[in-house]
Amino acid sequence: MTQSRIPEDMLRFLRESASFLILGHQEPDADCIGSQLALASFLARQGKTVRLYNHGPFKRPEINRYQPLFETRIDAFAKIDNPVVVILDCSTLDRIGDLKQDLTGLKVVMIDHHTAGLEFGDYRWIEPRRPSTTWMIQKLIGAWGQVPTAEEAHWLLLGLCTDTGFFRHLEAGSQESFEVAADLAQAGASPKQVFGQLQGGKLLVNQKLMGLVLSRTESHFGGQFLYSWEELADRERLGADSRESDMIYQTLQGVIGCELIILLRQDTPGKVTAGLRSKSFVDVGALSQVFGGGGHQRASGFSCSGTVEEVKQRLLLALEPLLG
Repeated sequence: MTQSRIPEDMLRFLRESASFLILGHQEPDADCIGSQLALASFLARQGKTVRLYNHGPFKRPEINRYQPLFETRIDAFAKIDNPVVVILDCSTLDRIGDLKQDLTGLKVVMIDHHTAGLEFGDYRWIEPRRPSTTWMIQKLIGAWGQVPTAEEAHWLLLGLCTDTGFFRHLEAGSQESFEVAADLAQAGASPKQVFGQLQGGKLLVNQKLMGLVLSRTESHFGGQFLYSWEELADRERLGADSRESDMIYQTLQGVIGCELIILLRQDTPGKVTAGLRSKSFVDVGALSQVFGGGGHQRASGFSCSGTVEEVKQRLLLALEPLLG
């Protein structure tokens, strides 16, 4: 079994610190929020003072119930006792949104499993080979000599199942992820409840938006690259607030010859957000870094200025050496 290399100086620093601000990336998913909630709960059980922050928005139905637990900006009162900032599931500082403006004078610990972006933080623990940040938090709790509560185990399993696609994205040799899942189940997490939370709570208007985006799918480079997009007017016309991106990726990855899927969303008239997924050889984490983002080899994202058509043309040029 491969052991997780938790930096000793970081672990000692966390043990000795008394107050924490736990941050995650904007537009969070369940791995981000699950990591934040589980770590905050664990540290509070150790007698630490803890506050949770996330810029949001909490668009995903599986996590929007947690939004009231999070603050969006760090005020002067929160800094009185010189807290430690722990940033989770975030490879670049820009991804925490406006919160990055509030970190002046504070020590920062960074814990993430994504391909590293620009280095930041006083202590860094990055393991790109790990399936989720919740996986790392489970290991951190174990290194502390303790086990998660049932509620913490639920949050940790929620994040692990999110980033592994309920384990369908794992390759051979991933037995340790199943061992972690077994430990979390033993601690009280229910895979059935986690599946229900991830798959339930859907709004019909969002499902219709998913169908619209799926119907637009274009094929490029002999079917290796599948692309679709979402306009501002689409959400306004349908009254939708998000589309089911994960289901679109899952559906399109079954298409014969498909290697790469990219979905673009026009967030504002001048800003586009992209989600990228690949099956075998395109490193979408590296591709996203070219556009100012980052992520895993097989799943990543970025935001940039422009329109969906402009970004599409830039992507086609960048993909020519890889798929042409």
